[in-house]
Amino acid sequence: MKFKIFLPFFLIIYLISCNTTSFFKEKITINQVLAAKEKIDTSQNPAEALLLKDDLSEKIVILEDVYVKDIIISTNVDYDFCILADLQSDKGPIECYIYTKNVKRISQLVKMQSIISVKGEFKRFFTMLDNYYTKIEITNSNVTIIK
Repeated sequence: MKFKIFLPFFLIIYLISCNTTSFFKEKITINQVLAAKEKIDTSQNPAEALLLKDDLSEKIVILEDVYVKDIIISTNVDYDFCILADLQSDKGPIECYIYTKNVKRISQLVKMQSIISVKGEFKRFFTMLDNYYTKIEITNSNVTIIK
């Protein structure tokens, strides 16, 4: 009898805890991400830079109305595909690597035509020898197709 009472209770607690991990994280815009990058880049103390990166990785990045530049095979082992999107900032262009496990949603996107909104976890900054100010990796993303 106790088993029948406690099993639903534990299942509800388990489901709530699994689905609300991103619900309690702070949400930030791309401008706030770039401000944090500037702090990291100008920091003289590597320990401070590491703490700033760790703090940033605990936040949800929100991108609104971005064009899908390309859809590629993922280099991240946890995902099958990656959505590439370009944004313009005061510092220069930014390339976003957006990872989601929703393959059905990715299959509905059209290169250079689809407009999406994204909510996902900030993963890291990286740069290459190209014209982009920085590249941003966003994982565990919820992608909403606007057009």
